[in-house]
Amino acid sequence: MTSPTGTVQLGESDSPRTSVIQVPAALVRGGTSKCWIFRQSDLPADTADIERLLIRTFGSPDLRQIDGVGGASSTTSKAIIVDDLGSADGVVNYRFAQVAIDNPSVEWDSNCGNCATGLGLYALHARLVTPADGVSRVTIVNTLTGLSLVCEVPTPGGEVPTYGARQIPGQYYPGVPVDIIFESSSWTSFETEMPTGHAVDEVTVRGRTFHATLIDAGAPAALFDPQDFGFTGREDAEELEELVALAPELRSAAAKVMGIPSHLTSIPKVGIVGPPPAGETGVSARMISMGALHPAIGLTSAVAIAAASGRAGSVVANAAVSNAESAGHDGGDTLAIHLLNGATRTALDAAVPTKVAFQRSARVISEGTVLVPGD
Repeated sequence: MTSPTGTVQLGESDSPRTSVIQVPAALVRGGTSKCWIFRQSDLPADTADIERLLIRTFGSPDLRQIDGVGGASSTTSKAIIVDDLGSADGVVNYRFAQVAIDNPSVEWDSNCGNCATGLGLYALHARLVTPADGVSRVTIVNTLTGLSLVCEVPTPGGEVPTYGARQIPGQYYPGVPVDIIFESSSWTSFETEMPTGHAVDEVTVRGRTFHATLIDAGAPAALFDPQDFGFTGREDAEELEELVALAPELRSAAAKVMGIPSHLTSIPKVGIVGPPPAGETGVSARMISMGALHPAIGLTSAVAIAAASGRAGSVVANAAVSNAESAGHDGGDTLAIHLLNGATRTALDAAVPTKVAFQRSARVISEGTVLVPGD
């Protein structure tokens, strides 16, 4: 209400009802994602309390996340909870949280290679790991999924760069070079890389049958044959509205075939994989993340595609164009994945890979305190 003097007075319904909690945090870009990094010691001990805090911090379930730090997209509504202490051998333990945008929930069952890229740089920046003179290696372990990754960051003279010149597809500005390496010994979340034992399975949704390679590498993924939808795998975003709308049902149905939880929105990753553009090698891919078409690709999805490329008869292997069939391949054990915006190249150690590596970039954007209402 307004007083006779023109000043605004608080009515009973406008009165402050809760305190504000101050939570230290850092905002980091890793690859094509942004991630807020929190330290475990600054958060509640109980996971349910952490979830409530993250939901309010990010501003969900407002689709715009206006009253929070979220960026209203799956690639900007992510958090990492990192253990406070590193170790002498360069190992950092963490948990990855995908914060839903349209509902008040948090999922912990997935991995994010882009956020892991950012954590690798942050671990050196925050001295959780002591930088080496030359190149520093940081091993980061998701304690919930078991995924162990190695990040390699140039640290000349033992100094951690604050900015760099590496440009990657899907990101306008360059950043500090970070090479990230996935290994098959830990990239499976639910024990079996090929949970059904088949190169291709049938997934039925709305009375229609779709063919997909169901694989658990980097993260569980359902890689569908685009021809079943009348697509090629090279479509623009506006052409794929039908696929995006169908994705939640495809995800749930694929999860049931894989024998993993079917109620999650973050896994299995869902997408289509087809032949590359004319004159190119590798494959084309369009992946969906948290109900929206991914502007580039999550690294865990790229690992799944790379791992499936070595499985004879898989959707990926059937679509791939090899060096012998097309010019322009730069040689070596690599796989080009052509996306909506450019191509991502993965380095493989073998035709049936046990290691998959990416050249990424990262930057620590901000460090400070997030003010979280106690409601």
